[in-house]
Amino acid sequence: MVRSIGKFLKNSSAACVVFDLWHNTASLLIVFLLGSAAVADETLLLENQASVPISGFADTAEVERLTSEAAEILDGTQGKVTVQFVANVDTPGRGRYYLQLSQPLSSGGKMSLQAKRQEPLRDVVTVERREDQLVIRVGEQELLRYHLALLPSPNPDQPEYGRSGFMHPVRTPLGTIVTDDFPPDHMHQHGVMFAWTDTTYSGRHVDFWNSFKQEGRVEHRRLLRTFSGPVVGGFDVELAHVDLTSGEPIDVLYETWSVRAYASADPFLLEIESVQRAAGAEPLVIRKYHYGGMAVRGSREWYQAKEAGFLTSEGKDRLAGNHSRPRWVDMFGPADKGKLAGIAVLDSPDNFRFPQPVRLHPDKPYFCFSPQVEDAFTIGPESTYRSRYWLVPHDGPIQQEQIEAIWNSFAHPLTLKKES
Repeated sequence: MVRSIGKFLKNSSAACVVFDLWHNTASLLIVFLLGSAAVADETLLLENQASVPISGFADTAEVERLTSEAAEILDGTQGKVTVQFVANVDTPGRGRYYLQLSQPLSSGGKMSLQAKRQEPLRDVVTVERREDQLVIRVGEQELLRYHLALLPSPNPDQPEYGRSGFMHPVRTPLGTIVTDDFPPDHMHQHGVMFAWTDTTYSGRHVDFWNSFKQEGRVEHRRLLRTFSGPVVGGFDVELAHVDLTSGEPIDVLYETWSVRAYASADPFLLEIESVQRAAGAEPLVIRKYHYGGMAVRGSREWYQAKEAGFLTSEGKDRLAGNHSRPRWVDMFGPADKGKLAGIAVLDSPDNFRFPQPVRLHPDKPYFCFSPQVEDAFTIGPESTYRSRYWLVPHDGPIQQEQIEAIWNSFAHPLTLKKES
């Protein structure tokens, strides 16, 4: 077929230019493919620069893309490593590698990695859109749903409780729902959500948390992308924090959520990174206050249940843990299958004012990470507020040794580079 095309084109002197263009393009394609293969054949070096071993699922610090395949298994000097590159939305050539280690990588340890020829890896984590929801599954088990459109208030006389831009339900591996939506005691709380409570914008007080005040709201704006994969799957979305106090809605903050679910069957591992930036020239002042921020509303079956409670990384319970500064918080209660289920949320060392103060409600199943408990701060046009958390929905009582190992993997990204 190539010879036929070439012969046809050479029959016309005018077509020679076309042939040369085709020939050069084909040559460039061959060079590109050879270059890609060369990249795949290079040896990479994986390093653990932390003072603790890293095992199971992990990720790397942000890096330029190093592999030709989006996902593949690399042969390592200390076992195989499944890697998946996820590019940044705004800078596609850069991103993070998500890893599944077959063997722990010791403190200060290094591992040489070499690509192996293989069939494409199947997606373990899948993301699909179902009407106005994004659904993430790990294998055959549903993990969560994110609401793209306004979910109306169950009370038509109070439409202000409706909301979009949150995750619910979130489930454990056995299927127990560990979040709630429109709970009768606090209808303005919605699964996994982010809202500031006591703020000032352009001299006006705006409460984005208590929607019944009708001062502010948080809403989904744009779906940026979804993806599935063998190590992680997820989505990126844009939300807006809207001021309702001036007579017409004004966008105050734009927020990007990057949600990543790992191919961990038990427990589930879920990462959420939030980046907030000013929508215009006017800054938002988050005033000192005792709650607001990244929040989780627990199952309504946990409300005033004797088995329900909290446990922090410092070993504190509901009352002692309020406004403490733990590295992680676990909220738990009675389950559909088994005695208990829960959801732990892990704070990143890179977060503002880490470890962030937490609000643990004295009798209701909800909590939030609230850096403004310490003091006020501002999100202005030349700054961003970036925060990152891991959520671990689990069945049964939390295993502290396991959650500490998970926190170590989350808190200490590995380094991946070309081996010199």
